[in-house]
Amino acid sequence: MQPFWHRVLRHVLIVGITLAVIGYLLGRGFLMSQRVYGGGAYNAENERVLWQTPLVMATLGIAMTVGLDFLSCLFRKRAPVNTAAPETPSPAE
Repeated sequence: MQPFWHRVLRHVLIVGITLAVIGYLLGRGFLMSQRVYGGGAYNAENERVLWQTPLVMATLGIAMTVGLDFLSCLFRKRAPVNTAAPETPSPAE
């Protein structure tokens, strides 16, 4: 069985990077739609959505991933493993 933290770190990296990329794309789409429907107006204060959205999405995703991995570790039942040595056949006489 793999160590708990190795599995959690792998899950956290996958979730964090994926949600950060999705958050960046959503932020970029928000700014694009704001310019289209706002008549081309530009507000420099809205540029912060490009770092806030990915940060919030990645942070919440990582927190939920760690929580679910921890809960699954608590309730996971270990599978029984047969450790008895196999019987060796006796030599033919």
